[in-house]
Amino acid sequence: MTNQSYFKIKKMNLFKLNSLSLTAIFILLGLQIGQAQQEWRAAVGGQFYFAELAASEQGTFRSGSEPSVGLNLGVSRGLNDNWSIHSGIGVSYIQTRNSFDNYSDVENTTDLEGEPFEFRYALTNYSEKQQSMLLSIPISVQYESSGSQTRFYTKLGASANFFLGSTSTGSASDLTTSGFYERFNGELTAPRFAGFGQFNDIEFSQQDADISNSYNLFLELGIKEQIVPNHWLYVGVFVEYGLNDLSNNNGSSLVQYNQNQPMDFINNSVINAANQATGNAFFDKMNLTMAGVRLYYDFGL
Repeated sequence: MTNQSYFKIKKMNLFKLNSLSLTAIFILLGLQIGQAQQEWRAAVGGQFYFAELAASEQGTFRSGSEPSVGLNLGVSRGLNDNWSIHSGIGVSYIQTRNSFDNYSDVENTTDLEGEPFEFRYALTNYSEKQQSMLLSIPISVQYESSGSQTRFYTKLGASANFFLGSTSTGSASDLTTSGFYERFNGELTAPRFAGFGQFNDIEFSQQDADISNSYNLFLELGIKEQIVPNHWLYVGVFVEYGLNDLSNNNGSSLVQYNQNQPMDFINNSVINAANQATGNAFFDKMNLTMAGVRLYYDFGL
């Protein structure tokens, strides 16, 4: 072997060794960076928002928003310095409202003595508030800007929302009732103790409401500020839009005659009731919409 060949082989071996060393260094650096970026984090915070059971309106029916509050616990996994995946669980006290100016209907029922009759009623300025505990499970992807102190973020995701212990409470400025007895071919507009007459400023008793689970898409925008190393404070605004129908038409009358206590009328939620003359639900579709502010504290695990 000549000296020239010997030095050429030696240089090649040194080059391979240096290449392997550099490759190993970059792999180790990559692993360290990946470990730093792919970090598990936790968050705890609250939200204040307005919720609405937005409905396809029929006639004079209207849906309105009410203030609601909630507590959120979250967990996230960083993919790199800008992208992360988030999930968790939230519990909220949620309120919604529906109302209309005038409504009338009939219900076939029986009185205290078992005599069948047609219960007729008319409502003026009816308003109903629904109240529930809402259990939410979100999953989302987040993009945030770079920065050591202040960052802007965008979060896009979906959530499953479960209504727990839902109730409704209705009121009206006027309720006018009467009873038509086909056997006598007569309509009674009195006496009041029998549940017939005009009742002003009536407050109905609270009733259970059956609301289907809601599946929503949501968008959140905000800013995060590092308060101490690896601890961040998030402040954001969000909107959620429900994809599915929440109403459950069980065929009941909005107002029912109470055989045992005729002056204590039974008021069913518009979410579950139907017009007795047609059998149709009050709304073709009702979905949950929310908009508000979220504030939470985020830290590494």
